[in-house]
Amino acid sequence: MILIAGVLLLPYAFGYQTLAVLSGSMEPVYHVGSIVFVKKVPADEIKVGDPITFRLSNEATFATHRVVRIDKDKKQFVTKGDANNMEDGPTSFENLVGRASNISVPLLGYISVNIKTQKGILAATGVIVLIVLLSFLPEIFTKEPEPPQPV
Repeated sequence: MILIAGVLLLPYAFGYQTLAVLSGSMEPVYHVGSIVFVKKVPADEIKVGDPITFRLSNEATFATHRVVRIDKDKKQFVTKGDANNMEDGPTSFENLVGRASNISVPLLGYISVNIKTQKGILAATGVIVLIVLLSFLPEIFTKEPEPPQPV
């Protein structure tokens, strides 16, 4: 659990944000259920071919797709998922969250998404309680040695 928490939280110390991949639009680079690391960069540092994470019209929803064109006059990126046949509509420079790294951690996205739910919090609490109980279990069942009897 410490290792999982470290993978999810340590990137923040280096300026990265971790986001879960929820769709297969960027397969095979980012698999569904993996964690992708996103670093905030200015829009002028983005180049065609870079994978970027951006806000969709709903500010709570993000997408990570590859830049196929940049319109500097209109301040917009045109992106496309690697597994998609069609390009996305243009997205404003203002919606840029950052550049996604080529490194991802498989399956950890499922944990990061579900740990924020009520069931996830209960499951994590249950695992912690179970680990604590299991660590004391040997002491409970170990017999104390009897003191030596006087002769």
